[in-house]
Amino acid sequence: DDMPTLADIVSGKSPGRTSDDQTTCFLNILGLGYQFAAVGSVLYRKAQEASIGNEIPTDWLTQVEVP
Repeated sequence: DDMPTLADIVSGKSPGRTSDDQTTCFLNILGLGYQFAAVGSVLYRKAQEASIGNEIPTDWLTQVEVP
């Protein structure tokens, strides 16, 4: 089976899934976490469209001091 990179799919070099019965699997071999940003963006937009969820303060997600 062909296993294109995320860059290949995003750039259009590879079509990604071609039918609903296929599964997308992203292996994070570089440790960059692109898949988390991509999924988070989709979930955030869907929540906004459905008017569900709660916004939280940005400072909950940032670290001021280095341990």
